[in-house]
Amino acid sequence: MPHPKIRFYTPQELETFAEIFLEKFYSSGESLPVEIDTIVEADLDIRILPFSCLEQKYGLHGYLALSLKKIYIDQYIMDEESFERRYRFTVAEEVAHSLLHKDLFKDVTTPEEYMVALDKITETEHARMDIDAKRLAEAILMPADLYRKECLKIATEISGKNKSTKSVLFLRLANEFNVSEEAVGYRFRHLGLDSQVSL
Repeated sequence: MPHPKIRFYTPQELETFAEIFLEKFYSSGESLPVEIDTIVEADLDIRILPFSCLEQKYGLHGYLALSLKKIYIDQYIMDEESFERRYRFTVAEEVAHSLLHKDLFKDVTTPEEYMVALDKITETEHARMDIDAKRLAEAILMPADLYRKECLKIATEISGKNKSTKSVLFLRLANEFNVSEEAVGYRFRHLGLDSQVSL
């Protein structure tokens, strides 16, 4: 099998991808957070299924399989309430892979086949694919306009009231969008809000 041709994306292309996805499946008037699992199962007709010990056996939180119609997620992440935010991001990331890299994994049906497909991709290529998928996942879970609006609103509310203003901001945004504070921080930087939000 020849080396796969991998398409990489600019940050703006990924933002555009997210905008198109959200225009189709999420109205900005809907409440937060973005219900990614509902979109995946009801709108995209992709089933989200548990896979016992997926991370332990294969080092994966999730993988896309069966001609893009199933996403397997480590059962522990699905079952453990404290991992809800990781679960949501993993689902979004696998959807992002399906949008960006669907041709690379269209014949994958098992974790073993997934690993074989990955073996044909260099570490550098794989790292870049993951970066693109993570960045698209963050843009889907934290729509740019809504994120900016919520960020500015919260920043105005808490400005001058707390010495750890940025950590309070990130915590509140994480709760609002139901993602990790780390993901909130990446989104903050990727949207260039350091120069727009005075903390």
